[in-house]
Amino acid sequence: MALAPPTSLVFKVQRCKPELVAPAKPTPYEFKQLSDIDDQEGLRFQIPTIHFYKYDSSILQEIRDPVKVIREALAQTLVFYYPFAGRLREGPGRKLVVECTGEGVMFIEANADIMLEQLGDVLHPPFPCLEELLFDVPGSGGILNCPLLLIQVTRLKCGGFIFAVRLNHTMSDAAGLVQFMMAMGEMARGACAPSILPVWQRHLLQARDPTQVTCTHREYDDMASTVAVPIPLNNDMAHRTIFFGSTEVSTLRRFMPLHLKQCSTFELLTACLWRCRTIALLTNPQEEVRVLCIVNARDKFNPPLPNGYYGNVFAFSVALTTAGKLCKNPLGYAVELLKKAKNNITEEYLRSVTDLMIIKGRPHFYGVGSYVVSNVTRAGFGEVDFGWGKPFYGGPAKGEVGAIPGVSGFYIPSKNSKGENGIVVPISLPVQAMERFENQLDILLAEGPTIQRCKPELVAPAKPTPYEFKQLSDMDDQEGLRFQINTIHFYKHDSSILQEIRDPVKVIREALAQTLVFYYPFAGRLREGPGRKLVVECTGEGVMFIEANADITLEQFGDVLHPPFPCLEELLFDVPGSGGILHCPLLLIQVTRLKCGGFIFAVRLNHTMSDAVGLVQFMMAMGKMARGACAPSILPVWQRHLLQARDPTQVTCTHREYDDMASTVAVPIPLNDDMAHRTIFFGSTEVSALRRFMPHHLKQCSTFELLTACLWRCRTIALQTNPQEEVRLLCVVNARDKVNPPLPNGYYGNVCVFCVALTTAGKLCKNPLGYAVELLKKAKNNITEESLRSVIDLMIIKGRPHFYVVGSYLVSDVTRAGFGEVDFGWGKPFYGGPAMGEGRVPGVASFYIPSKNSKGENGIIMPISLPVQAMERFENQLNILLVEGPTSHL
Repeated sequence: MALAPPTSLVFKVQRCKPELVAPAKPTPYEFKQLSDIDDQEGLRFQIPTIHFYKYDSSILQEIRDPVKVIREALAQTLVFYYPFAGRLREGPGRKLVVECTGEGVMFIEANADIMLEQLGDVLHPPFPCLEELLFDVPGSGGILNCPLLLIQVTRLKCGGFIFAVRLNHTMSDAAGLVQFMMAMGEMARGACAPSILPVWQRHLLQARDPTQVTCTHREYDDMASTVAVPIPLNNDMAHRTIFFGSTEVSTLRRFMPLHLKQCSTFELLTACLWRCRTIALLTNPQEEVRVLCIVNARDKFNPPLPNGYYGNVFAFSVALTTAGKLCKNPLGYAVELLKKAKNNITEEYLRSVTDLMIIKGRPHFYGVGSYVVSNVTRAGFGEVDFGWGKPFYGGPAKGEVGAIPGVSGFYIPSKNSKGENGIVVPISLPVQAMERFENQLDILLAEGPTIQRCKPELVAPAKPTPYEFKQLSDMDDQEGLRFQINTIHFYKHDSSILQEIRDPVKVIREALAQTLVFYYPFAGRLREGPGRKLVVECTGEGVMFIEANADITLEQFGDVLHPPFPCLEELLFDVPGSGGILHCPLLLIQVTRLKCGGFIFAVRLNHTMSDAVGLVQFMMAMGKMARGACAPSILPVWQRHLLQARDPTQVTCTHREYDDMASTVAVPIPLNDDMAHRTIFFGSTEVSALRRFMPHHLKQCSTFELLTACLWRCRTIALQTNPQEEVRLLCVVNARDKVNPPLPNGYYGNVCVFCVALTTAGKLCKNPLGYAVELLKKAKNNITEESLRSVIDLMIIKGRPHFYVVGSYLVSDVTRAGFGEVDFGWGKPFYGGPAMGEGRVPGVASFYIPSKNSKGENGIIMPISLPVQAMERFENQLNILLVEGPTSHL
């Protein structure tokens, strides 16, 4: 939401002659060096802040003149902060030194013919007549040989006043400046000394001897000029101040996948603004863009810096990518980059920066393609009290950080016109770019889809069905299948297909009831018998069904649909108490109507009942009934005894997928909140680029083998797995064609096994890509009817174990499962397939899903999750392999 400043307001300010206010008592004459963080080129400018104070008779017991009070408090405070009363000099190597001369700081007394109320209910930069409220005394604004502070106190007609400060940034950062002003406030209220005594000790942030740059500092990349111009600046610059309250922040969070729902507000807003700004500037997709976030690094030191240290103690966290990747990827991509960048800020990082200042000659931060943000919401500007209470507004006087227009912005605490707390972010862009920026922001901040759900109901078979108990097979009820799988299908409204207006909810609910007559075990409930054997009690209770409406069109989901989907938790609602494996509905179905006439069909299935093939068979039957059939074309077959263990049981094959684990589900990679998620598209160009690595005898390997070998190898390198450690690839294989005689047509239980490729991380990473392809081919060839029977017997002998996940990567190819063929009478889905990009164990499993890219090219998408830093290494490795046909992130 853009806030409009009262720019039309004009008032007169009468100033007294500027004066120098010196310390109230004699102070030492000495020279004090600034730190090597203080005197970098990028801090050699002035920072202005401004504070608006009301007259409040309930606080003030006597009439006091704010100018007199503050002038006296300033003089007293300078006794403790006497370096501020000196002047900066430049020594050898451009080293800045304060000569503590005691000359004083510049002070201006002024009066304005205006009341505070006339400035409006909402105060934020840009402020009207700022140049009058903080007058630039000629000759006072230089970095060297000039006053280090300029303070103007302006009385208002209402009895309130405005306190404005200009600080030479090399002396202090925001935290240091607030510390000084808080001390002034204490002295103004009668204290004899500040409660926090100032500490100079700038040697604590001097470069080491010898200097050593131990970290990567992309914020100080070489530039052609000292201060490069990052955007096409001209006189037609537009300025906006954007308000983000709880509504706006909540709206943006809906774009976050589950693992990023708890990202900070700063990360969320910065990702949003960086992306919108890059789109608005029409940046070349191949051009590098970066966001530089100013981070207060005081809490990174061990031992801590002394309490009272008021020098600059910040660093830039740098998120960097290409404009194309930033603009085409979901918003979560930028959030992940920001999280990774923040994690890079350590004490060693700051020490490395100080050394870089000496080695590179105190460079300016990199401005081309950069966006600089500074979060001052917690800096404390709004706490400064001179005896008149806290300011109505206290914070930056201008919306931009530093001296380069259009590059930067502050995050400032504020209220909107309704009195709601939030954050304002001033931003400047060329006029036409600002229009594009606002359009992009409006799209993101358009009110998120409201999904109204009816009360969940149980849909039972349309006719009476047998009451009986049906055992699952020993393949069905293994530990690794005791979870829910989700699929989702998006359907367009197509008038050329539909001859009449039909309600998809009514059609699908009726088709479901009819289909359950044939698939009546789905209407029952699972029970557990001796030896953890699963049995379906065919109660006919029904499956859970939810009717819903969303005020959104299918087009608003974008041209390319793939997981993760926004609002998935609303499109497939987890009805409390319905998600267990035992004694719960075996299916949950939600049908959500869309504004455009299309709809979304989402399903949650208890995996022990069916695999992907079985689920598609059931949905195809529902589609058939929805289109008017009286019975499915393929009748369901239970006969789970066909995949029961033999008597006697005998494990005749090696099954490394079920090696013993210390726990039922071990954690295979160092999972944390900072997980990165990507969806990689592989089209014909990418596949061809990978085939060039294949020796002649492997040129005809399948696309599945090629992609899986590539991803397994890149992922292992990215995780920096110990070379001696065993790593394994588990591929889910439909084994229906391995059984002789064949299973009956219509069998809808689980008939999937794992083929296992296994080696050490060292061998996988050092050998050519063909090495992994050959391992995978050999593993696939090991899948026979005997290996299937052997797995079933192993389930009984080992107590239905979970597959081995430590050091494992599991892939499931659903490109031929048939999810995209399910037709309820509205044609095939725009997308049909997994609702989530990974399985039960985060970071371990990935689906291969048929899709198109933004150009309409057919291919395969593969979602993958890794820790943030590992994801960067993964992408680097993948880009090396795909250099002749670089992958695109959807």
